[in-house]
Amino acid sequence: MRIDAPLSFPENVQSTKTARTGTSAPQKNSVPVESGRDEAQLSVANATVQQLKANLSQVPEVRQDRVDALRQAVNSGSYQVSDQQLSDAIGSDLTAGQLRLT
Repeated sequence: MRIDAPLSFPENVQSTKTARTGTSAPQKNSVPVESGRDEAQLSVANATVQQLKANLSQVPEVRQDRVDALRQAVNSGSYQVSDQQLSDAIGSDLTAGQLRLT
């Protein structure tokens, strides 16, 4: 998502100087700055993001069919994990801070 906020400042605006007393003293010929309205424009990708969010909300958090298939494979002894897959999973958990060695 992209937000563009064009900023425009009057060219003839002069800054105020601070006196030694700590108060702000406006200079001669200073022009008051009018605050404009903020504006935000959403890019075309917003529609895509909204569609993806809608699709994601329809996907269940737990894919029960996948869980059942894995459970059956583990129970039958046919589920095989290579040493490389196991070490990658442990390394991933360690780097994510999910597994702590004590």
